[in-house]
Amino acid sequence: MDHRPERIAPFRRSGLPLRALLLALMVALVSVATLAASGGQSATQGNSAKVGKGIAVTLSPSSRSLDQGQSTTFTVAATSTGGFTGPVTFTVTGLPAGAAVAWSPSSMVLGSGATAQVSLTVTTATTTPAGKSDFTVTGASGTLQSNAAPGQLQVQEVKRTFGLTGSLNGLLAPGVSRAVELQISNPENKSIAVTNLTVSIAQVVRTPAAVAANLPCSSADYQITQYTGTYPFAAPSGPSSLTSLGVPQSKWPQVRMLDTLQLQDGCKGATLQLIYSGTGQAN
Repeated sequence: MDHRPERIAPFRRSGLPLRALLLALMVALVSVATLAASGGQSATQGNSAKVGKGIAVTLSPSSRSLDQGQSTTFTVAATSTGGFTGPVTFTVTGLPAGAAVAWSPSSMVLGSGATAQVSLTVTTATTTPAGKSDFTVTGASGTLQSNAAPGQLQVQEVKRTFGLTGSLNGLLAPGVSRAVELQISNPENKSIAVTNLTVSIAQVVRTPAAVAANLPCSSADYQITQYTGTYPFAAPSGPSSLTSLGVPQSKWPQVRMLDTLQLQDGCKGATLQLIYSGTGQAN
């Protein structure tokens, strides 16, 4: 039996270098991280929300200006979103009083992803208030409502002028009435709807002799009866008169000299200066 101690073999390094092991480990870690990132991206894409069906409405132009009694047109476009298909009708809210709307066509049918247009015509009345009005246009298909497309309408006051003159049909004397013939001058190329005519006394001009003798005469010695014909009446473009318009003389304005107990010698030869005024609307 050999009692010599057993010799321990010395440790030998593996033939694979340590650097190669580290590189291999890093490659493995990168591959795992890449797979994890790819898996997360796929999960995110798979969970994306579905777009609901809808109608998107736009208005062009967004603002228009017009005179009272005139009309203007907007273009309304509707686009299908989320695969919506079906008929669409439109409504407008917020227009000023007296404004009316018309659609052409009155409705449309949208296909999936399609866009279609209709015309919106707004007509104002001569009595529509002047100013800016904000309004909205919406589309609907059953219970499905679109967005509210904003718009603005600016109504401008119609300011037109016409001339008005008159002439007294004869001389005045105490207790005598004379009709006043009115002449209308319309410079517009269209008729005017006359809504009011007024005659008033601006001044009574006495003769120099009456002034020298201090004989009185004033507007208190006269009485005005206004036009009693029908309103409104149309005054055509150019010159016209109550006679040419067929208004009976009994409806014309009247000036009457009162027969009073006071001395009226100062009114002999006096001249009445009359003021004529009127209002109207352009058609």
